[in-house]
Amino acid sequence: MPFKKGNTQGKGRPKGKSNKVTEEARSIFSEVMEGEMQNIKDSLQVLRENSDEKYLKALSSLMPYFMPKQTETEVTVSETMSEPSWFKEVLDHTDQTETKLTE
Repeated sequence: MPFKKGNTQGKGRPKGKSNKVTEEARSIFSEVMEGEMQNIKDSLQVLRENSDEKYLKALSSLMPYFMPKQTETEVTVSETMSEPSWFKEVLDHTDQTETKLTE
């Protein structure tokens, strides 16, 4: 019997879920890295003391793993800017208050 699209038996991994091996590998790697944090800090400090250039290069190569990538977005506004309806009233009130203070 040939396979027909959309006719599944509901078996298999749900869409988007990683497999067990990937999950276990990430868990092991996380544990290893937690144990290495002090060594990483010490190594970065040695780089910082010996060569600013190498230190900055090491930091910049690590950043993509811990910081989201920044993207540039251009925003254009097609509306003309006009004063809010209450703006003139506030200015008139401020002018009147300043006039009373100077008298």
